[in-house]
Amino acid sequence: MVETLPQDAPTRFDYVLGGMGVSLACGGAVGVLSAVPVAAASGVASAVAALLLLLGTADQY
Repeated sequence: MVETLPQDAPTRFDYVLGGMGVSLACGGAVGVLSAVPVAAASGVASAVAALLLLLGTADQY
């Protein structure tokens, strides 16, 4: 018997996009709330988001 996921179940890409959003939001919050420059915190957060996108879609192609 094959079990199917409900149509409204989150997909792998939903989790990847959610992780990217959390990474970018945390980078902005760290830049604003700490002594770390916003540009540095945003740069690291962008790199983490790009890595999540790369790893999350690597085996799809």
